[in-house]
Amino acid sequence: MPNPGTVIVLNGPSAAGKSSIQREIQDSFEQPYLATGIDQLMLHMVPDRYLLQDVPDKKQVLWTDTTKDAQGAPLHRVHFGPKGYRFLDGMHHTIRSLALCGNNVVVDYLAFEQPWLPRLAGVLDGLRAYLVGVHAPLSVLEERATSRPYPAGTARAHYEVVHKHGIYDLELDTSVLSIKECADAIRELIHRQENPTAFERLRSRFAKMPEASALGR
Repeated sequence: MPNPGTVIVLNGPSAAGKSSIQREIQDSFEQPYLATGIDQLMLHMVPDRYLLQDVPDKKQVLWTDTTKDAQGAPLHRVHFGPKGYRFLDGMHHTIRSLALCGNNVVVDYLAFEQPWLPRLAGVLDGLRAYLVGVHAPLSVLEERATSRPYPAGTARAHYEVVHKHGIYDLELDTSVLSIKECADAIRELIHRQENPTAFERLRSRFAKMPEASALGR
């Protein structure tokens, strides 16, 4: 088997610029990187009926709801049931398998729910995996979202949750940095040959959590 590849996980809310950073990494890094993430490994693989229709077992897989916050702004949330968590685990193990085969991987990720990161951190144990936080102010995200096919309130719904864990190897603000500058910062981090620590620190934290919380049950 070849040496495992490097994994870069870009975690941030919708419209933060993760997919643009992905493309820049693919275009500008000397070594090839496979681009994947929630869309490719989960949402594009789920039967359309769970995304578009009201089916009897929808809450076993995934569903959405729209509410309002205290100020009356819409919140469009995505929820995952037990079978949805199976899809999540499959996505995480696919990322690991790609890396174990010697591939470099850059992942467009969004920690929709608190149990996601314990599962991802556990699966990536033993790999050179960087966790990069991709930020932008909520006002910027919602302005960007107007030109995208997102339901109103998508970014607002998970804005607080996605970065709640607060541990990263690198944090980037796409309202301040260009996409190229973001990719350059990630390249510099990797070229310094610094060992990533964020996932290790998260594993240590999650090891102290009750099993039920860590597994999202």
